Amino acid sequence: MSATRASDIIKKSLYTNMLLNERERTHENIRLIGQEPGVEVVRIYNKQGEIKFSSQEPEIGQEVDMRAEACYACHAADQPLQKLSMQEKARIYRKDDDYRVMGLINPIENQPECSNAACHAHSSEKTILGVLDVQMSLKPMDQSRAAAQTKAITISIGIVIAAIILIAIIIYFAIYRPTRKLHEGTELLAEGDLEHRINLDRNDELGDLAQSFNRMAGNLKQADRELREWSRTLEERVEEKTEELEEMHQGMVQVEKMASLGRMAATVAHELNNPLSGIVTYAKLVARKMKRLLPEDEEREDILEELDLIRSESQRCGNIVKDLLIFARESSTDFQPAHLHQVIERAVKLVGHHLKLEEIRLERQFQLEDDEITCDQDKLVQALVALMVNAVEAMQEEGKLTLQTLSLEKEGYVQVQVTDTGVGMSDEVKENIFDPFYSTKSETKGVGLGLAVVYGIIQRHQGKISVESEVGKGTTFFITLPREIEPENENSEMNPNLSEGYENGTKA
Repeated sequence: MSATRASDIIKKSLYTNMLLNERERTHENIRLIGQEPGVEVVRIYNKQGEIKFSSQEPEIGQEVDMRAEACYACHAADQPLQKLSMQEKARIYRKDDDYRVMGLINPIENQPECSNAACHAHSSEKTILGVLDVQMSLKPMDQSRAAAQTKAITISIGIVIAAIILIAIIIYFAIYRPTRKLHEGTELLAEGDLEHRINLDRNDELGDLAQSFNRMAGNLKQADRELREWSRTLEERVEEKTEELEEMHQGMVQVEKMASLGRMAATVAHELNNPLSGIVTYAKLVARKMKRLLPEDEEREDILEELDLIRSESQRCGNIVKDLLIFARESSTDFQPAHLHQVIERAVKLVGHHLKLEEIRLERQFQLEDDEITCDQDKLVQALVALMVNAVEAMQEEGKLTLQTLSLEKEGYVQVQVTDTGVGMSDEVKENIFDPFYSTKSETKGVGLGLAVVYGIIQRHQGKISVESEVGKGTTFFITLPREIEPENENSEMNPNLSEGYENGTKA
């Protein structure tokens, strides 16, 4: 509509010039109108199709094809149309540089003012004198439309993207994160993390699933705790029974070993005792005779020294035989009520001179309030004396000997600890210390029966003896004794209930 109005305005602005036949002014006006923005070209055709006026001067005088797009609306039929509808006047086509142009055909009618003019050369019978062709560029409009279309597409894409992001956010927080938490919790639970809980405060199905997961994790944790506790208890009981069996086995092996060695020792001691006594006696007699018969000279002294060596070595052999007899003899025991501290003091008196000679400091730590036990006092004193003598021999001068008594967690048992600050023992020595004939002393100081005899004495008291030692840090012997001796077990190898009491005692 605005294009038609513009065409009518152009036609009316040229009307006066054409009526007065002022061609130059008409041409100038067309040229000026053609320079307006948006105007592609302005032409005036005569009825024969010749361009009479144009804003593009080079095409003036040219004829156009009546079948061309600009003329087709009127000249499609055999007779040109006299009138056109508004839609038929306008046409839109695309130029070579790929932009659209809207052409508007406006017939120039032969008005009475024109046919009656003195200068007019046309008769009044002619209805159409020519055609005003105004072509306007649609490029700015197309650009605006394209920009609007681009903007609309951009806004649409933005809205779609925003909607997608919003939906994604909703899905992430409403579905993905809770589902991810459930998945991670399941993996951690499968890996053994029974402490993990899912914190999901929701009132929907996912919240119910999280609560079910937490309850399941709690039940699994409780079951795992019970299984671990049961397993730990079972392991402890197995270890306890294994230790008891091992101790009983070691005790039986020790008893069998000592019994076998005892029988052999008794036989050997019996066979050697008489010859050794004869050797000692005859060595003394020969020495007396040599003193009477031989003059006092160097040879006599040598002979007497050799005889004295025979006598002393024979006596040493006799002492060894005596130890063998003591070890092998299954002498009867006289179990009577006694005070343990008094028994210890008797043993201390017997080794007092050793302590003074070696400048050993004695420390008593008697913690027993009730020290009454049933024992064979003489045998128990013998065992304590042997342990204290060994302790003195293991210490250098100015060492320290500690005697300690204490009660055990196992009711009915007491413990005596003999501790020295001596050279200590290696693991190998500790494993064999109670074996008969095993000794770390030189050959002239014993044959290794002392601790074996102590082991036998404590065993006959239904007790137990053990040792803890470290090289360079001293040694401690633990003697565990029952307060009462069970009559039916007086000759038994070892009280089977002692193991637990000993374990508790060593921890005290």
